[in-house]
Amino acid sequence: MTRAPIAVLRWLAALALLAALGGCKVGLYSGLNEQEANEMVAALTSDGIDADKERLENNQWQVLVDKGDLPASLDLLRAQGLPNDRYASMGDVFQKQGLVSTPSEERMRYIYAMSQELSQTLRKVDGVVSARVHVVIPANDPLSDKIRPSSAAVFIKHRADVDLRLLAPAVKELVAHSIEGLSHEQVSLSLFEARRAPPSKAAAVARSAMVFGVIPTQTAMVLLVLLLAAAACLMVLPGLLRRNGLDWRTWVRRQVIRR
Repeated sequence: MTRAPIAVLRWLAALALLAALGGCKVGLYSGLNEQEANEMVAALTSDGIDADKERLENNQWQVLVDKGDLPASLDLLRAQGLPNDRYASMGDVFQKQGLVSTPSEERMRYIYAMSQELSQTLRKVDGVVSARVHVVIPANDPLSDKIRPSSAAVFIKHRADVDLRLLAPAVKELVAHSIEGLSHEQVSLSLFEARRAPPSKAAAVARSAMVFGVIPTQTAMVLLVLLLAAAACLMVLPGLLRRNGLDWRTWVRRQVIRR
């Protein structure tokens, strides 16, 4: 075998290694259920980031992205509030337990359960990225003439393209009607716009991984390796045929006739 084919084979091995490294993916989030994994993959894919999901043990899932896409993926998911916060329901908080809870403990559990339920409800509003409801229910003395009213503070982080100011009265009304002794005036609402990288950032990351803006880099590398392998075979084939006393034109003609 001449030096030229040897050099070509070395290049093929190097390119194959680069193609394998270029397709290396890392875990972005794990311990997810399938719905959470699907939502994250859909959000990343719609923004031009190549993402996959992988099933783990105990029916858990993880989301995988290319190592170079890791920063952009985290920024994108953080801006969209993914994965979604997990809230405790009334049934979770008030599960049957062997020990008898004190009235104070039951009151704290009730406040926490109400906060979780309201936060989960507000999270379902279109455009809401994250929601928290902090409820204050004073322990009033039934023998006292002074009654301290209940209050609630609502925190909502929303997408930059959604204006929730028009929904502020409805949000306060929802919270006020969900808690006994809470009036509309005692509900404070704080709206914060979620910041994210410019829309072109994730797309630029995706475009940078493309060849001619059409073919992904990994696919292009594989095609290049195959083309070089075919070229190497064509370079080596005449020498092998000559060693066996054959002419490559005659060999090609025989192959065509056999078919």
